[in-house]
Amino acid sequence: MAGNRDFRLLWWGNLVSVCGGWFTSVAVFAMIYEHTGAALAAGASLAVRYLPGVVFGAWGGVLADRLDRRTVMLAGDVAMALLALAFLLADSPATVWLVYLLTFASAATGYVFQAARNAWMPSLVRPGEYVLYSAAVQVNGLLFQAVGGLAGAAAVALIGWRWAFVVNALSFAVSFLFTAKVHRGARRGDTSPQAARGFGAFREGLDAARRNRVVSALLTLEAVFCLGLGGTLTTMTFLATQVHRLGDGGVGWFYTVQGITGAAVLLTTAPRLARLPARGRLVVIGWSCVCEGVLVAALGLPASIGPTLLVWAVAAAANVLYGPASMAALLDNAPDSVRGRVVSLWSAVATLSLGISAVASGALLDLLGPGLLLPVLGALMALPGAAWLLALRLDKITLPT
Repeated sequence: MAGNRDFRLLWWGNLVSVCGGWFTSVAVFAMIYEHTGAALAAGASLAVRYLPGVVFGAWGGVLADRLDRRTVMLAGDVAMALLALAFLLADSPATVWLVYLLTFASAATGYVFQAARNAWMPSLVRPGEYVLYSAAVQVNGLLFQAVGGLAGAAAVALIGWRWAFVVNALSFAVSFLFTAKVHRGARRGDTSPQAARGFGAFREGLDAARRNRVVSALLTLEAVFCLGLGGTLTTMTFLATQVHRLGDGGVGWFYTVQGITGAAVLLTTAPRLARLPARGRLVVIGWSCVCEGVLVAALGLPASIGPTLLVWAVAAAANVLYGPASMAALLDNAPDSVRGRVVSLWSAVATLSLGISAVASGALLDLLGPGLLLPVLGALMALPGAAWLLALRLDKITLPT
């Protein structure tokens, strides 16, 4: 895919905007703790980020299958740049409520943008390259999660959180320039006069997901797994800022460890994963969930920052295999005419679970602490993976012939 100019341009655009997004992630958490000091408030900010995906992400899939996907992405870049700058208005406890409003609006725009990108970018590669496509997109997120997390932590510590939002706005401007140069690929889904519109198109996407056993099983797995994942992300922030006292930008160290480890593992394993048969990749999905859940539970044990980051790194290594394997399964089972809706439905299910878990875990952290909460979160991640593996063994999840 290195010689694929259009894919490379979109990849670079996404790379830059993801880096800016991680600056903002660190800055938002620092801002929340500076103005409120509460784990529940930080958990609520995660929930506000995730919950728009339930509505806007799902309906973004309808837009991605009916409108020009390139135009949707370009409009999204402009909107997200302006929203990133608007965070500068939330500079005191009296205006901290703006963080939640702007986070909601940014997330809603981002989910529509992602729906268009996830429907358009796969059309620029061959079906046999779906695993490598997904790995390439995930690697750029991981690499710049590492850079953005560490740089965001440094920026927050040295010059304050405001400049992180400026960097994020500039990253969306660069993404716009890259996207504007691409014209090839399946930029529209089914645009025929008889194609369903509005709620009818949304229901058509639901029916397509329900009829396919692999897709429906993946949706169920994602829903339960993310109930553990959302709380784990909230708890990570608590560990960094409240337990290990790493400072306002301390969560950036966790992001950096996760990004570097995940990218290294994915770069070395993606070619092997691509060569596995489809059923073999389904097995990888289950074991990824089981291993990450066990490691998240282990984070609840008392430890210094070194062992904690080591366990977090190993959990990240288990996690990164899930993305390419599951995305390839979705793309293999979703034709282009409904691809935007099916992939967006998967994202919507995940964001609903992540949002619920983030809020609940934020409240429980203040009451129970991470030592009791993390084993529960780990079980929510490991058990659906074990059930997935059992269903595969019993042939309850079957690939279409």
